[in-house]
Amino acid sequence: MALDKKVKSIFRLMEILIDKKKIKASDKEIAKELGYSTKTLGRHLNDISSLYNSIIEVKEGKNRVYELVDVSYIFERIITNSDDLYWFFDLVDRWDSSIFKDIGYEVSKKERDVYLYKNSPFEELKSDKQKDIFRSLKSAIINREYRDIYYIYNKPRVHKQAIPLKLIFMEQNWYVAIIDKEEGFRFLRIFFIEDIKNSAKRSYERDLKDNELKEYNNFLKTFQNPMTKYNTPKKTAHIKASPKVAKYFDKNMKQHLKSEKFIKKYRDGSVEFILEYTQSIEVLPLIKKWLPDLKIISPKELEDELREDLKIYLGEENG
Repeated sequence: MALDKKVKSIFRLMEILIDKKKIKASDKEIAKELGYSTKTLGRHLNDISSLYNSIIEVKEGKNRVYELVDVSYIFERIITNSDDLYWFFDLVDRWDSSIFKDIGYEVSKKERDVYLYKNSPFEELKSDKQKDIFRSLKSAIINREYRDIYYIYNKPRVHKQAIPLKLIFMEQNWYVAIIDKEEGFRFLRIFFIEDIKNSAKRSYERDLKDNELKEYNNFLKTFQNPMTKYNTPKKTAHIKASPKVAKYFDKNMKQHLKSEKFIKKYRDGSVEFILEYTQSIEVLPLIKKWLPDLKIISPKELEDELREDLKIYLGEENG
């Protein structure tokens, strides 16, 4: 399937953005390389920014600058492997076909029949209301603004003057990392946000020091799932995988959690690895998923908690 000339130019623009990290909408040299005006360059940068939340628009004087703040796995694969272009277009087109309207791109039926998606990064953003919430959060992050977030999880609560820091797709769901003035750092699942409003006080730039913001952003680079607690000492769990499942935890295999690290392989084929965690719920779901083929070597309190959970489950089953 031949790619439209405009589509090729947009992907070349994305390559340049990954290389340079920042692009001015008025950059004449880049516009000339791509074969169009700075007006078109600005429009294409804005289109890419609206499509992916890791690209933000910032103002530097009179200039509009587009900055790549986080290179996700999906985004990297699009740029580094041309075979992935088609499934990406198909995925986006199924979510909102109007996105490619202005560049004349259409996913062919032949290509559409190749792929089946059991999950999508856009799955929770189907309704107009969810999309509006997503856009409001994105705008708050870009412009460093407060938001009042109305959230329902078990019971309703309101995060007044919350500071949205980052939109994150993890565990097959969209989350927003926020700072609550009373509760501190939190992850909120966007699906459970009922409403979002502009706070009476708009900008938080004078309230949050740069070094505080830097600490939060550093944490966002290292956390491993929604259960990772901010500003909490890490513990280390030593886990042994039986020969039956050892290959999934062997050296150079895909990590199940970011902190997973191979330690050694035993003569019987079993594998020892470690996981770091800030609270037990951060790692126990993974361990439970692989029972009875994972065994906690240490610490004892983590193994004890797992045993208690299993006792409760077996008690309910036998009762």
